[in-house]
Amino acid sequence: MIKEGVTRRSRWQAAIVFVLPFLLFGLAWFMYFSGQWVPEGRTNKGTLLLPPSQFDDLVSLENNPSFSPDLLSGRWAIIVFGDAACADPSCQNSLYITRQVHLGLAKEANRVTRLLISKNKSLVSEAVKRKHPDVFWLQAKPETVEKALSVSAWPEGQYFIMDPLGNIMMNYQPEQQGNDLLRDMQKLLRASNIG
Repeated sequence: MIKEGVTRRSRWQAAIVFVLPFLLFGLAWFMYFSGQWVPEGRTNKGTLLLPPSQFDDLVSLENNPSFSPDLLSGRWAIIVFGDAACADPSCQNSLYITRQVHLGLAKEANRVTRLLISKNKSLVSEAVKRKHPDVFWLQAKPETVEKALSVSAWPEGQYFIMDPLGNIMMNYQPEQQGNDLLRDMQKLLRASNIG
């Protein structure tokens, strides 16, 4: 009798030891990705988008026939929102910050590309093209962007990080320092096995 009770208790203990880590991992995954709980001790400077937005939901290839998704294949991206002429000071500042961050990535810069998504089809000014020759210029409908990013207005001058799988996952406000973006990009590139 005593031996049978000990065996039964040992089986329960073994089952708990085996199942408990899976339950805790599943609970943590659910809470984090559902937005129920995000740890306070995080070190990222940008705002995480939970859940991430999809690049395909923002930009239609019909509106950008000269752009090929292959240009982004396997690369991280920094996306700036503005108008095609980038006349607004917040757009100009965000392009400047993202250019400096791109340069600051040094040897890792080839893993990252820059995009400017505008809400109009006006021509890009030659002055802006000269200052930012490595930027891909795309056009998107404001209502599509607002819906995909869950924002109430066009995110003028804001910049976002997109991973190589097309997940737009982190947001920065125009007034944020470039060092915030640089530190986050360096951490992501160090930790990433893709892109």
